[in-house]
Amino acid sequence: MPSSIDVKYERAFNGTTRRIYQLLSEMGTSGDAIWPFPSQPFMRSPGPLTPGTTEEWHGPIHAVLAEVEPEKRIVWKIDSPGVEGTHTFELEQQGRRVVLRHRLTATLSDTDGRVVWKRYEEPHERAIEGLFDKLTRVLKR
Repeated sequence: MPSSIDVKYERAFNGTTRRIYQLLSEMGTSGDAIWPFPSQPFMRSPGPLTPGTTEEWHGPIHAVLAEVEPEKRIVWKIDSPGVEGTHTFELEQQGRRVVLRHRLTATLSDTDGRVVWKRYEEPHERAIEGLFDKLTRVLKR
């Protein structure tokens, strides 16, 4: 029987939606300034963010860009065996701060999906927290 996950992270940053979006859109490329773990590479296909074309890879997860709204949101459709869902970055200006939300929603198949998520749940949490921490440092420069 399939199961579902809905994992949310949120943090407020000093900065602009423009700058934070730029940093997120460069993640996984040669211009990446915010991916926190070089020993656990995050990669994406080169070029501008193009829905249906741009791909990303991290560990067992492969995704294709589903939607991009500059300075607002980036939505990736997960394309990995046993995992059907999305992971999204959303930006919201709140006064002088920008709230960045990351949300992972997926349906996991009985076998492959649950195994992938069990192996990936803790590294995913560390990756998002590390990403938010590094983003904080980069924005202070």
